[in-house]
Amino acid sequence: MPPKEKVSKAKVSSTAFEMTREYGFASVTARKLAERLGCSTQPIFRAYENMDELRAELFYMSVEDLIGRMIARKGKTPSYMAPAMEYIEFAKSEKNLFELIASVDDFGTRTIDEFLKTDEGSQILTKITGQTDMTYAKKKELFTMFWMFVHGMAALISGNRVEFTDREIRAYITKAYEGFINQIG
Repeated sequence: MPPKEKVSKAKVSSTAFEMTREYGFASVTARKLAERLGCSTQPIFRAYENMDELRAELFYMSVEDLIGRMIARKGKTPSYMAPAMEYIEFAKSEKNLFELIASVDDFGTRTIDEFLKTDEGSQILTKITGQTDMTYAKKKELFTMFWMFVHGMAALISGNRVEFTDREIRAYITKAYEGFINQIG
């Protein structure tokens, strides 16, 4: 019988996720990850063909974490505000994970159309557009415009390009949302 695996793929990915959270993925090398795991680099490359494959998995882990938070967030504010504020809060508090998510690297990610067809996408679409009698096409248009605005704001905040209080952020989000609603008609 082969020897029992001491460092599992799950352990490699969870440790790399924590290191990415702390230092950013650019600082996660096979050698540093092996050091943190207390092993050689062999278990890492048994689990992943290369560091790009690990990076892609960390991207998806980060996206799952963020989407879970956005769906779970509740508030007494308009329905569109909770996922927007959670996204921006994630960008502020998890800068390194947000940087990985916001990177322009192609991890085979879904388009907005594909995302909205998933259960998670449908839930977020409903939170953002509310229970309106809008057609699906108009809801998708609203989601797209709104999300581009929220993502831009989150990226600027995460990169320390702008500094706003939560109250200011909410005011900008409300103005943008109402403007988009007026444009869609």
